[in-house]
Amino acid sequence: MRSPFDGGLRAPDDRSVAVAAWSQDGRILDANDAFLSLVGATHDSLLAGELSWDALEDPVAAASTRVMRTLVAEAGMAPPYETLLRHQDGSTVPVLVVVTTLDRVRGVGWCFALDLRTQKATEAALRTSEERYRLVTRAAGGAIWEWDLAREQITFLDGMADRFGWDVAGRPLPLHWWHERIHPDDVGALLATAEEVHESRVGNATHSYRFRRADNSWAMVHDHFHVVRDRDGRPERVIGVMLDATDRHALEEQLRQAQKMDAVGRLAGGVAHDFNNLLTVIRGNASLLLEQLSPESELRGELQEIERAASRASDLTRQLLAFGRKQVLQPQDLDLNAVVAQLTRMLDRLIPKTITVRLTPAHEVGLVRADRGQLEQVILNLVINARDSMPEGGALELRTGEFGVGRAHGGWTGDGPVAPPDVPIRPGRYIYLSVTDTGAGMDEGTRARAFEPFFTTKAVGQGTGLGLATVYGIVKQSDGYVWIDSAPLRGTVVHVCLPRVEAETRVARPTPVAVAAVPGPRTVLLVEDEDGVRDLTQRVLERQGYLVFVARDGVEALALFDDHKHEIDVLVTDVVMPRLGGSELVGKVRAQRSDLPVLFMSGYARNAAIRGAPGDRRTRFLQKPFTVPAFQQAVAELLAHAGPRRGR
Repeated sequence: MRSPFDGGLRAPDDRSVAVAAWSQDGRILDANDAFLSLVGATHDSLLAGELSWDALEDPVAAASTRVMRTLVAEAGMAPPYETLLRHQDGSTVPVLVVVTTLDRVRGVGWCFALDLRTQKATEAALRTSEERYRLVTRAAGGAIWEWDLAREQITFLDGMADRFGWDVAGRPLPLHWWHERIHPDDVGALLATAEEVHESRVGNATHSYRFRRADNSWAMVHDHFHVVRDRDGRPERVIGVMLDATDRHALEEQLRQAQKMDAVGRLAGGVAHDFNNLLTVIRGNASLLLEQLSPESELRGELQEIERAASRASDLTRQLLAFGRKQVLQPQDLDLNAVVAQLTRMLDRLIPKTITVRLTPAHEVGLVRADRGQLEQVILNLVINARDSMPEGGALELRTGEFGVGRAHGGWTGDGPVAPPDVPIRPGRYIYLSVTDTGAGMDEGTRARAFEPFFTTKAVGQGTGLGLATVYGIVKQSDGYVWIDSAPLRGTVVHVCLPRVEAETRVARPTPVAVAAVPGPRTVLLVEDEDGVRDLTQRVLERQGYLVFVARDGVEALALFDDHKHEIDVLVTDVVMPRLGGSELVGKVRAQRSDLPVLFMSGYARNAAIRGAPGDRRTRFLQKPFTVPAFQQAVAELLAHAGPRRGR
């Protein structure tokens, strides 16, 4: 058994101090000789796992000290308290105990038990215990305090100056000094507990409240206290520890925000998926009707307007999918400087003459791996947002550069922006783009909600609230980071950071060549659970002269494939379906026919959900909502790459 004292922690040399390590379920994991001697145990019984805190502590004493174990679990420590330990010979040993948790990762608790049978030993051990407790409390970010109930005075023993800026250590203060520094919305609960202490209705408690520091900022405090009673059981004094939980509270708030963004992203992705099915039907049927109308038909204009409206709706769903990180990307190695420079050529059409535009690229930056279209959308959205924040004119700057994070990269190196604490960037090298404007800026509340979909400060009808939400989704899906630095009347800077690609050069992919429709009879297995999309695509395929087998899900498709496996020339399947999805279906059919061409189609899909590498010529993906010509071309390309028709 590895000792919990490993890793730099050792039992103290002072053999009068008994030290033990225990797990959160109360088992004694390790102990020094003084502790074993205190309870009359042996190392053999320790190694055999026979020692536990419940078995060692006197049952009567344990009833009043069990709350200390609760404090340790919640706060990582408890005030010193007296209890009785049972010796192996049947006697009880009075001890003063300090219990704390130093290692939450391993779940190891620590106990310092001081033998009170000899007064001299007690005094020496108590001084050692208090010093250790102060060090532990200081490390945990707290301040020890003692409340004298008779005098209504509170004395802060340690930590108040270090953590909260008040230099009052060791001086008795009137109790109202403490109350005056508690947030007005929180002080009522503390006063009610104080009344319960006086009336002997409470012995231990934990409170969370806001406490004013000496610099007038607010700290979130977790306060744990224990009531000490006299011989007659009356409350005499209260000992407690105020733990500065501000950072922990901020992390919890960050987690809640991340969970909210994830939930909204899932909702947005789901809505976009269903909406894309409807748009596919609308655009497809409008396209088919246009093919049948003569150029002079009065209905042509109305149908073309339907197509244009559906196309604009498709743009909105793409933004929702970007926020929800549900888009299928086509990543490639890109030079961010080149992408930014190319886009700035079109800024004249977007930026009025009252705004000056400045491009400040780094002399040389590495490559990033991203979808070019998505990266361009990120840049344009940021530029448009910056433009709209300066209706009276101003200055807009696009700056690029490179920086490193982590020990292997020299800490935080380079000329890049430094991320705030709520953006924990992983170690590595990054390429950044910072878009700066001199607009009105954002207050803290606006900045905190800026990436939420449909949140906008613009007037009704002047924005969808999806610009920054789209940026957030695209950057996250590209394994990057984005944050905002802004304040009222100070402008806004949006920082986008993407991982740097280690390889400096990549072999360029050949440009795909358009493929004409494949002549001759061909057979398609069409799998789609949405009735409208299935009917539309079936009609399109049959108009092209294909024989079409139709299935509503993967289970029906497998049955059809078993009956016609040598007749089917291409499989066209939705990705997300009940019973058996498209990816699982392809895996099963390609186990029997590995060369079968496959066209995936979906309102959204993760790359990992699609079998077949992006460069696989026998596998294609078509994003809904698609146009009829795009669908026809995708099927034709797969059939062309499939070669001659298979023998029957």
